[in-house]
Amino acid sequence: MKFCGIDLAVKRPSTIAVFENTLIYVSDVVTDGEILSGCSGSKIIAIDSPLSMSKGFRKVDRLMIKNGFRVLPPSWMKGLVERAIRLNSILNAEVIETHPTSSEKNINLNWKDVGAKKKDELDAVICALVAYFKDKGNILKIEAEDGIIYLLPRGTLKIERKSENIYEFKDFYPAL
Repeated sequence: MKFCGIDLAVKRPSTIAVFENTLIYVSDVVTDGEILSGCSGSKIIAIDSPLSMSKGFRKVDRLMIKNGFRVLPPSWMKGLVERAIRLNSILNAEVIETHPTSSEKNINLNWKDVGAKKKDELDAVICALVAYFKDKGNILKIEAEDGIIYLLPRGTLKIERKSENIYEFKDFYPAL
């Protein structure tokens, strides 16, 4: 089974991560077509972007803040949100919203600790893992009437950078 994570961008390349078995393949993409192609065949796709627009903070964003996570209102990233909404309408899979920085906080992981070339790369990897964990039913779900944000549960995640564009998911140990 295949899962995809997207660290979406508007003015620079986006980064996608495709998770199959234990390996996570990372690549930079520019166009929506490249995202569609890269994520093709995925069961669940997790995007690092709000999937709905609002003038300020959404109720789900306020819940994130209440739970100790730092998020921005969708209106501060209008171009990104518009692109995410457009992709959501054309991707042939279940598409979910995530916030990898908050997941990284839950698992106490810094992008430099795993040897990522850039934070966007680890964010895409975490997005793909959020999609996988959602499928397995082991997910933290922050939900309000205007949206759901999925995060990795609290615990310790073991991933290893195997080569230039490949990571390996080793294990997850839930917090006690």
